[in-house]
Amino acid sequence: SISTATLPNGMAGDAYSQALAAAGGTAPYSSWTVTVGALPTGLTLNLGTGVISGTPTTAETQAFTVQVGDAASHTATRALSITVDPALSISTATLPNGMAGDAYSQELAAAGGTAPYSSWTVTVGTLPAGLSLNLGTGVISGTPTAAETQAFTVQVGDAASHIATRALSITIDPALS
Repeated sequence: SISTATLPNGMAGDAYSQALAAAGGTAPYSSWTVTVGALPTGLTLNLGTGVISGTPTTAETQAFTVQVGDAASHTATRALSITVDPALSISTATLPNGMAGDAYSQELAAAGGTAPYSSWTVTVGTLPAGLSLNLGTGVISGTPTAAETQAFTVQVGDAASHIATRALSITIDPALS
């Protein structure tokens, strides 16, 4: 029989490797194949060792049936599935304008990866004068002091130590007179 009952999730863009296990019959086990369905895009099954490996490229769930043969030409099958979670990304695409002298607050958002998200940083450029980024929550806040446009790159980390970056900008309009 194939003793592997479930397979762990993978993440798009991250290497994946999981060995399938067999029990009973007459060792050695070989001739592993996918008989129904397909593995997630980017993953392959080693027909001799039963290791599913590769780098999944797409967030998806694939159901499939694997088969193994033993030294006495007996076979066993097992229905399994692998879910590939989306890669970590910063989903905030644009930030609203602010006004010099008026309070500003905007939360950056992340998606995919493994929550919780933390370790927000500005890696390139700077925020407009008077604004700061909360490294734990991803909130840009403060009172901008001058009319300007600043381009910068933000980075976030997730619980699985993945990182994502995104280029953004904030325009601060002059105060009303």
